[in-house]
Amino acid sequence: MVGLYDQDGMLRFVGSSLEACVEYAKLFRIQLSPSSLQDLPEPAQPGVIIRGRRHLEGHSS
Repeated sequence: MVGLYDQDGMLRFVGSSLEACVEYAKLFRIQLSPSSLQDLPEPAQPGVIIRGRRHLEGHSS
């Protein structure tokens, strides 16, 4: 993933490739500089921990 930052350091776009960020910059006329594009870490997938019995259907009393 690649992030595109504007001249104020604001993240403007996150794309799956460098080309996607360049196309976005062209579309919105954002000037590219060497510090405008940065590789971003892939988002972490947190593990799901389920403890005890869980019933997905409603209970009747």
